Amino acid sequence: MVTSAPAQQSSSTRSARARVSAASAGGALVQSAALAAVYWACVRTVRGQQQENALHETAVTTPDAAGIGWLQRVFAVVDRFEPVHLLVALAAMLLLGALSGRGRLRRTVLGVGVALGTLGVTEVLKLVVLQRPDLSAEYGTIANSLPSGHTAGVLGLALGFLLVAPRWLRGVLTVGGAAAAGAMGAFVVDHGWHRVSDVLASALVGSIVLCLALALPTRQRPRLGRLAALAVGVPVLSLAALVVTYVLPTGGLTAGTFAAGAVVAGTVLLAARVLPREVRR
Repeated sequence: MVTSAPAQQSSSTRSARARVSAASAGGALVQSAALAAVYWACVRTVRGQQQENALHETAVTTPDAAGIGWLQRVFAVVDRFEPVHLLVALAAMLLLGALSGRGRLRRTVLGVGVALGTLGVTEVLKLVVLQRPDLSAEYGTIANSLPSGHTAGVLGLALGFLLVAPRWLRGVLTVGGAAAAGAMGAFVVDHGWHRVSDVLASALVGSIVLCLALALPTRQRPRLGRLAALAVGVPVLSLAALVVTYVLPTGGLTAGTFAAGAVVAGTVLLAARVLPREVRR
């Protein structure tokens, strides 16, 4: 029996979609393993807690701890971020989707879902699932702080806007989103709100949520090579940040501040490259 060309094309398309969905789910799994590794190394080991607590203590007790004057002016802007700004940004995301033309409903729903999902998963992990035992015998019983909710909030918005944005606006939102999310990640470390691992965990959560969103069936397909770069890139950046902060002789609060911000900004840049062609129309 001869199979028609349309039938062959349909079968090939379904197969390609299945590969993309499997690759996206696999990317989420790889990054979940990386998140578990960051949590174990930094929170569930004595040495990890001691190193992070020492850096955190420096940030808490030293004004303008990182000693980076121009960056403090950026931090003064980031410090004004409030929950109401999240609601305003979500409203702007919905408006952008509505004004971007027909066929944007699914992308808008995905964008809002990624924004809320990144923050929601972060809060559930921090408040319900993960714990921070006092292995360093310094602080006593303290609340868990991994992942960082402030970082996840801004990062989720950046990823959500990229999903919703039309092609002509996507480049601006990529640069702006990377700068805003990176600044928030650096700020919470510099001001002693969070440890470096908290910020790295938020970057991984955002990338996991995005991969899960891209695993959903769609006519537009992410590019597999760039999807692999995202799945591997964020864990590699996170490992590099820990090495720069805690292993190299040049480590310390300034290194940790920059490293944490760079990982979050890098997550946005990698995500922008992997998004389906649909968002570029």
